[in-house]
Amino acid sequence: MTEQGAAATRAFAAAGLTAVTPGILAAPILILGAPRSGTTWLAKIIDSHPDVLYRHEPDETLPGPSPLTADALPALLARWAAETGARTVTKRPYFRKSWQPRWARGLRTLFATAVSAAARLPPPFRAWGECRIPDLGARAAPRVAIKSIGWVEGAAVMARTLPDSRTIFILRHPCGQVASVMRGSRQRQFDLKTEGTDMPFDEVQTVRFAASFGVGEADFQALPDAAKYAWSWRAFNEPAYAALAPRPNVHIVRYEALCAEPEVLARRILKFADLDWHQQTEDFVARSTARQGEAGYYAIFRNAVATAEAWRTTMPSADQDAVRCVASASPLARCWPDLMNPA
Repeated sequence: MTEQGAAATRAFAAAGLTAVTPGILAAPILILGAPRSGTTWLAKIIDSHPDVLYRHEPDETLPGPSPLTADALPALLARWAAETGARTVTKRPYFRKSWQPRWARGLRTLFATAVSAAARLPPPFRAWGECRIPDLGARAAPRVAIKSIGWVEGAAVMARTLPDSRTIFILRHPCGQVASVMRGSRQRQFDLKTEGTDMPFDEVQTVRFAASFGVGEADFQALPDAAKYAWSWRAFNEPAYAALAPRPNVHIVRYEALCAEPEVLARRILKFADLDWHQQTEDFVARSTARQGEAGYYAIFRNAVATAEAWRTTMPSADQDAVRCVASASPLARCWPDLMNPA
């Protein structure tokens, strides 16, 4: 085991976990991408494997230190693996696990449902929504998978210092991602990142990024909203891609390609993550991509192809043009021919 792996083992043991073996923290799976890029669906494909213990955005509950050092990484991963708050462990659907007896899965599902419901009740019942939800695993889980929509700095440190780790970074067409974020903003699905702004992204970071390309703050604020969102897309994805793509333990996925060939790419992703193909994953991929009709904003089960292409008919042409104007100058534009050669 590497020195980092040994440190992960010690940190894991200090966390007092029972459902996960210490050594697996040397080989975590990270699913990373910008908001509204398909990260949750991709993460649930990974979670559908019976050998995986899944944690949904633990960095939102337990933020990591910045800057993150290699020495601090094992303890942070151990804390995230140990986090069992409702936000982190109640993202449906729930799957059968090799490390969890059937009775334990049923009991945990019942408890998780009750805790999630309590979180929506008025006080004093709402306090039950803060309860921890134990994994109830009598056996050891071979792998931990973590999903994040913001842990770019940490992902780079992990990929560099834990060679046995696996990171899957998903990219979505900027028009598709911007259209989805703008729709969510109109529906008040997001909390504002910065007080005093009307944008759900980190406006300070985005303004700083745009300024590095000659777009000053005054010019940025004069842009249409769709262009501002496009700069946010660039501010997240370009540094992340530059830091991660060269690493052999990082796999880049295009959301549209995953939607077009879900089983083919899911098999490829699991192989990269050193997970075998399983019938439970095959069933989930089939069910999650073939739903007909309207889907909720955060729904996992959708018509995958229709969802990927919906922006082409629902996004106003002026907004599409504004996004293309910004995104076509990105080095990532080569991932989508229509950005390089607009009609």
